[in-house]
Amino acid sequence: MKAPSADELATVAALRIALRRFLTATDEATTVNGLSPRQYDLLALLHSPRTEQPLTPTAISRLLSLSRSATTELLGRAVAAGLVTRANPVEDGRTKHVAATPAGTRQFLKTVVALRAERGRLLALLETATVLAGDLSPADDPAPTRRRS
Repeated sequence: MKAPSADELATVAALRIALRRFLTATDEATTVNGLSPRQYDLLALLHSPRTEQPLTPTAISRLLSLSRSATTELLGRAVAAGLVTRANPVEDGRTKHVAATPAGTRQFLKTVVALRAERGRLLALLETATVLAGDLSPADDPAPTRRRS
């Protein structure tokens, strides 16, 4: 196993700090805009043009890495807050499709704008970390399936 370089260790520390800073900024911005961080995650998923639409609770659970019960609770609170709707499509009454409401979209977009600068800082750091990690091959990683710090 190749020992981490000083640059890699510095990048690890900078990345962890930046992630914590971003999560704190997200918590603050979501609160100001009447959302929880998980509701923000849900609305981000619903607004992503890269996500297959319409979304079902099962797909949301899988994409957000949430248990079925956590997804049910998240959707229930989001519906109660007027952020999303759940509807049964005519072709399959067993399946519910989830969509953002106009109010949910407004609150989500305000939060996206509020996080723009912090998101830019995090993305810039990720680009730098990617360049610095470029000399690491997958063979250097002793356990590629484990979560990295």
